[in-house]
Amino acid sequence: MSLRVWGLYGLALVVKIGTVVYATVKLPERIASHFGPSGAADGWSSRSSYLIFSILLGAFILLGLPVLGRLLTLDSGAGMNIPNKEYWLRPENRPELRRRLTGDMVFLGAVTGLLLSWIDLLVVQANQSAAPSLGASSWVAIGAYLAIVLGWSIWMLTKRYAVPAS
Repeated sequence: MSLRVWGLYGLALVVKIGTVVYATVKLPERIASHFGPSGAADGWSSRSSYLIFSILLGAFILLGLPVLGRLLTLDSGAGMNIPNKEYWLRPENRPELRRRLTGDMVFLGAVTGLLLSWIDLLVVQANQSAAPSLGASSWVAIGAYLAIVLGWSIWMLTKRYAVPAS
């Protein structure tokens, strides 16, 4: 797995921890914690409830996805859906499959963790105003995230798990 992917993962961990600390300091006790499609607040919670949810979700994504990448290759592969599955499940190819799947899950965990951190920052910013609302940057961030995940998925389906030429 590349150092760039692990570097992105490390950055996502640090950023997530930083945004939780920042939100802990900046959020009022009662916060707008849910926003409708227009960006206007339509749900409220306590700061502690929001932070607990944010921490648990971040931990699940940032820690769970890399572990999932390792676990997926331990069984028969019955639930696995990758191109050229029969090739990758051969005993001699499993170490490379494990490395690739773990790398993919680390990458997806990192970009999802960065999106969650951005959402934390948007929630803090929204709660600084009298009428909490998310700005257009929330849709830009979600659109960028979806484009990255879609691009990565297409690459995985077309190139990453192709049978190597040899």
